[in-house]
Amino acid sequence: MEKSLLESSVFEDIPKEDIAKGVDLLRSRFSKKIEPICSKLERFMSEVIFKVPDHVLLPEDAAQRTKHSEKEHKKILKEIESIKSDIQMEKYKKVVFRGKLKEATETHENLKAAAIEIETTSQKVLRENKTMDIKENSEFILAKFERCRAQLKDLQESSSPTETKETNKLYHQKEINDLLEN
Repeated sequence: MEKSLLESSVFEDIPKEDIAKGVDLLRSRFSKKIEPICSKLERFMSEVIFKVPDHVLLPEDAAQRTKHSEKEHKKILKEIESIKSDIQMEKYKKVVFRGKLKEATETHENLKAAAIEIETTSQKVLRENKTMDIKENSEFILAKFERCRAQLKDLQESSSPTETKETNKLYHQKEINDLLEN
């Protein structure tokens, strides 16, 4: 207000100090008059408008009306600090667990990729050996093993008891090698 009065061309002949004194005087009188009015308005609003009837007051709200001692206030501040530190710790845990979850997810994806690669490789190997099923492949190997075992047993039974142990060893080793090559 003072700035606009000083800049106005209507008050050019009045000294600036007088304008400043007049504005200060107006402010002080206005403040003296408005303070009691504001005080009454504040009291009215808190007593009538913002007052919550007792039948509406919750038990938690009743605690707001009582004044707390310095000791209780410090206790509440400690609880608040404790809760803040708990919240900080939980936020930290959340970040750590998100990192671990991301790591586990990446590991899971890598394992899935490895399993797919192993499956693809095993299918390729089975196709190359003309056996498409692992069960079929293992049955084939087991049957071949049983045939070799039966032939070995027949050879042992057919060998004469007069042969020396060294001859038997050489003969059996040669037969085993022949069987395995077939």
